[in-house]
Amino acid sequence: MPASRSPEFLRALPSVDEVLSHPAVASRREAHPRFPWSRLVRALVDELRTGAPGTPAEADRAALVGWVVDRAGERIAALRSGGQRPVINGTGVVLHTNLGRAPLGERAARAALRAMLGYVSLEVDIESGERSRRGETLQELLCWLTGAEAAMVVNNNAAAVYLVASSFSPPGRVIISRGELVEIGGSFRLPEILRDAAAEVIDIGTTNRTYASDYERVARADDVLLKVHKSNYEISGFTHEAALAEIVAVAREHACHAVYDMGSGAFFDFAGLGLAGDNDAAAALATGVDAVTVSGDKLPGGPQAGIIVGTRAFIDRLRQNPLRRAVRVDKVTVAALQEIVRSYLFDDPRRDNPSLAMITGGVASRERAERVAQAAAPAAGPAFRVFVAADDAVVGGGSLSGAAIPSAAVVIGCAGEREATRLARALRMRATPLFARVRGDEVRINMTTILSVEDDDVVRALVETLAESAEEPGRG
Repeated sequence: MPASRSPEFLRALPSVDEVLSHPAVASRREAHPRFPWSRLVRALVDELRTGAPGTPAEADRAALVGWVVDRAGERIAALRSGGQRPVINGTGVVLHTNLGRAPLGERAARAALRAMLGYVSLEVDIESGERSRRGETLQELLCWLTGAEAAMVVNNNAAAVYLVASSFSPPGRVIISRGELVEIGGSFRLPEILRDAAAEVIDIGTTNRTYASDYERVARADDVLLKVHKSNYEISGFTHEAALAEIVAVAREHACHAVYDMGSGAFFDFAGLGLAGDNDAAAALATGVDAVTVSGDKLPGGPQAGIIVGTRAFIDRLRQNPLRRAVRVDKVTVAALQEIVRSYLFDDPRRDNPSLAMITGGVASRERAERVAQAAAPAAGPAFRVFVAADDAVVGGGSLSGAAIPSAAVVIGCAGEREATRLARALRMRATPLFARVRGDEVRINMTTILSVEDDDVVRALVETLAESAEEPGRG
């Protein structure tokens, strides 16, 4: 709640012109003449007037002028260098949603950069010069990769599900198991998406048990029978769920459409490497389902996109939806995703797909961790202990939730949990933030999610931050 201001405090508030003429502000105005300085200063003075959090409770006029000048400098610095910027992911979470999920490999990144820097054949047939369909080659590549008859790419998987639901409503309905009405991170609630997109949403079965007969009991022609992959949770014990093939059989009998929202669907056989999961999009399509939806920036390791693969008739129905244009992808996404899919079809995708390499154990974590720890240890002094320990990485992004990736971490042992939290924050506050994990009195930097080109940056961050922390009063 804003603090009340005394009449003396309000009389001491500086004018906008008084702050603008201050030497420190005047020099910044000269350096950045296009910035709306009057608006910034007025907003800061208003914060003082209303007692916004962080403002002084009592101060004389000179102190208040100084406060506004200092805050103006901080806001400008934050605007110039804050916001989204590169970070180093030492958390061990491969598809870390807060850190941008899948990092692109060089091949896809170069294709995206070329698309950004110049013109591309986005919607034109080069031979005839006539207009063509956006992403036509990408769609064909996806069909060869998954065995689908047709494909479509939209801006994310939520848009893909929304497009599916709204393309069959009215008069169609969406039928879904109660146990699959999921909520995913960031307050994405599937029931709300479906109820906004569809004329009617019918939830069937119970939280823990749903049978094919539950679908059959309510199915009508043109309904969408939607199965949703439980990507970030599990239900165990007295449970049952209808198999996708059973749902497909009900759909065929009642002239419905069977759709599988895989979310974290994959184009790679993780099960063959001992990583549990049923995320193979091609295997799902082989059951006869009408469509499968997949997030491009999860297990595929590509840019943010919603990939829809399925029968030609189903995809053609989606193309008729006016919403399709509102959720289409741009040339940069097409360029990057095109190269990602090509790598699956023609190469070993683990060679140029960082997240895939991390998940499948393509990172020599222990050796790298030893080198980083050895280089950083001399800076620790008596206040910290630097060593290497076995550590598990996880896939993240709601993908392969039961899978642990054996890894190694550079561990900084601290005097207590408070000191560990403080050190982790100091690592995050660097020019290139280093995100680590705090476990008790330890700061752990898992090497699976550290790109190999970042090892020297991690060493530098540790050496400088440990040295600075060791010099703080009361340490040593």
